[in-house]
Amino acid sequence: MIKRLHQQIAKLSIQAQPEEVCGVVKGNKVIRCENKADVATEAFLIDAETYLEHLPDTIFHSHPRGSKGFSEHDLAVAANMELTSYVYVVQADRLEKWSAAKGIEVFEKVLNP
Repeated sequence: MIKRLHQQIAKLSIQAQPEEVCGVVKGNKVIRCENKADVATEAFLIDAETYLEHLPDTIFHSHPRGSKGFSEHDLAVAANMELTSYVYVVQADRLEKWSAAKGIEVFEKVLNP
């Protein structure tokens, strides 16, 4: 189940290139949201209306360029909002998960095991 969720996030991330994808996870369902960032190729923003519609405990986004995972800003947002957060690094085929309970977990070769 978790592997399928990870692969869904990865596939949505690839489809959204060159923009960062963003969305929420509700239960076992991955829901893509419109990226409302001013520069969607460099950042992501889930608007308040969409957030309130879903009230997720997990969000996700992608980094379509480069090999870096979570930024300090990404981690601060997740921690401040008490959310679990995923970032998929497209070029590295790597998914990182942050949660308050476990910190950062790394999943390599999500689509190409």
